[in-house]
Amino acid sequence: MNHSNKNTPGFYALRRTLPPWKFETCLAELLDCVHKYALDEVIVMVDTEEFSHGHPTTAWFREYQKSLFRIKEGLEARGVLYSVNVWASIGHNDRGRDSSQSIPGLKTMVGHDGIRAKANACPLSQGWRDYISEVYGIFAETKPHVLWVDDDIRTFNHQPVKFGCFCEDHLEHFSRRIGIDTPDRASLVATILQEGDPHPWRSEFLSMQAEIMVDVAGIIAKAVHDVSPETHLGLMSSGPRNHCAEGRDWAAFSKALGNGRPFYSRPPMGLYREGNLRELHYSQDYVKQTRHVLPPDTLEMTEVENFPYSRYAKSVNATFLQMAVSAAYGSHGITLDLHDHSGTPMENEPWYGRMLAASKPFLTSLSQTARKPGRLRGVRLLHHRDNGKARHLGNQASYAELIEDGTQIMHFLESHGVPTTYESSEKVCAVSGQALRAFSDDEIRELLSGGLYLDAVAALCLCQRGFGDAIGLSKVSTPVEIDELGVFGSEECHHPDFGGEDQFYLNYNFADLGARPRASHLQSLATATVISHLVDPDCRRITPCMTAFENSAGGRVVIHAYDYSSLGSVAYSPLRLRQLHNVFQWLSRNRMPVSVDGDGVYPLALRHDAEDGGMLLGLFNLSLDEWHEVTFDLDGSFQDMNVESLGRDGLWEKAETASISGGKGRTKLRWQGELPFTNPLFLRIFDRRVPVTSVPSEK
Repeated sequence: MNHSNKNTPGFYALRRTLPPWKFETCLAELLDCVHKYALDEVIVMVDTEEFSHGHPTTAWFREYQKSLFRIKEGLEARGVLYSVNVWASIGHNDRGRDSSQSIPGLKTMVGHDGIRAKANACPLSQGWRDYISEVYGIFAETKPHVLWVDDDIRTFNHQPVKFGCFCEDHLEHFSRRIGIDTPDRASLVATILQEGDPHPWRSEFLSMQAEIMVDVAGIIAKAVHDVSPETHLGLMSSGPRNHCAEGRDWAAFSKALGNGRPFYSRPPMGLYREGNLRELHYSQDYVKQTRHVLPPDTLEMTEVENFPYSRYAKSVNATFLQMAVSAAYGSHGITLDLHDHSGTPMENEPWYGRMLAASKPFLTSLSQTARKPGRLRGVRLLHHRDNGKARHLGNQASYAELIEDGTQIMHFLESHGVPTTYESSEKVCAVSGQALRAFSDDEIRELLSGGLYLDAVAALCLCQRGFGDAIGLSKVSTPVEIDELGVFGSEECHHPDFGGEDQFYLNYNFADLGARPRASHLQSLATATVISHLVDPDCRRITPCMTAFENSAGGRVVIHAYDYSSLGSVAYSPLRLRQLHNVFQWLSRNRMPVSVDGDGVYPLALRHDAEDGGMLLGLFNLSLDEWHEVTFDLDGSFQDMNVESLGRDGLWEKAETASISGGKGRTKLRWQGELPFTNPLFLRIFDRRVPVTSVPSEK
């Protein structure tokens, strides 16, 4: 097995704790299972979860280092890579612990609410900085392939601290930054969270936090590379939208942590506990978001985790589906946290390991195709790292409101067969909430020259920025609970050019369930087209609900009068799918890259265009009902192309039940067959005159 290049398809990295009290047994089992589970790498987790000391003494780490050398020796003898996951840097939570006992001179975090932690370090604490330099150096002495920094290297969500550090040192640091005496913590937080236009101090404080964390990343990288220059640094993160609450500078942070070496990213895929297959929509979005903010040469290893580590948490099937999502969206590999950290044998639940081995050919073939140079196609979603700095807040806002919105519109579109992407080359964008606040006027003009789909909050933001004429509105009200606007029974989508007809009603609420969305009153320009109206219980059209407009720059805009953060899945239906597909075809001037329909619901679909002219299409069925037919509506002409489907054995074979039709630059690819949730569909399309090439697989 050749591990000289980590970027091999179908790569598995198992995260595993070998606790000191059961080390020999766990090591023997691990070494026995690495080939049985088809593992390529083991990431050793040290002092984790229930049995974590928080911040053990450096003497404790020095003693455990002896065990790490033994693990490395055993893995390398079997051709398996050895890496390490540092469990606590700043620290995840207190849980009754007091790290001042193990870190001389420690200063701890003080949250925005004034609560002082006991086991979560302040990033400015010199005692802590000295400590982590020594700890990372101890790990680096074992020469791991990757030394992973966990997601506690951030300034939010450290129990009991929720957001930021407002300790005395941070307040003094901020005072020097702005050149005046800083108010006390409570006054500073109130200024950061002031109503309406953001105070300049918010941007300064978030920028200061970002710079401090970049400095910390540099300290860690130096501690590692002074000892082991060949070791890579890896980072688990918590989703770019969440990191807006701390103002993370992704480019600077990853550059400092990478320190000139290829840098590894571990985006979490969520779905830690199996409850709803639709959480896979969030899994793929977290991956795409995180990839979007990091340098293009970043190596991506997604995080699949079952918590609390048994099939009571997540089934083997759901675990496989997350792995398939990871491979289908082009990740370089998968990290797997499937077993508890208490020394329980992995073979107590052998089904996970059997699935890993059995799925390896399938995931390897899928990854080979998905990772070809190219791009994911779809409707563009937006992210800006400065969103937390630019957001307008309401009265008595919470600190959590600095988190960027946009997740809801992603789920809304993906659930209706409209794939999304963060590729800037796509000219049709969908925006909800305040995502546009951080964008410049010139950037907004560029968006307005293409296709733009807006919810009520996004439309209000643009009107407040002076772009009302460019989106077809003379006025839009602040969204309120829909009952405050009047008595409405439904949304009637009546315009035939957008898939509508008279008495085509789309539900948006159910009174007995209390699901009452917020909506705005739209006052459209005379040149705008009303696609749908809100109607009263007697079916009379009362107020516009969706409008379409073509502006002077040639751009097209559709506005939906709902605040998507309040819409919920009660608005989802096959009729909504019909409306959305027609709307996005209009926005794209009939150049919509891909949409998906069929005889099922809740698709998760993708289109990846490779630079060599090939294409990968995928569909995950996120419903317990089988699909029996799928239609991919594609921009482009592919009538003379071969179509192959991927079997669970990892072999691509001619898709006998696929048919292609179309014209005028559009293609409809229809596939028929049984499609249960356990078996996602993958099709590859290629010119029959060009040989199919693959990424070389491991031998």
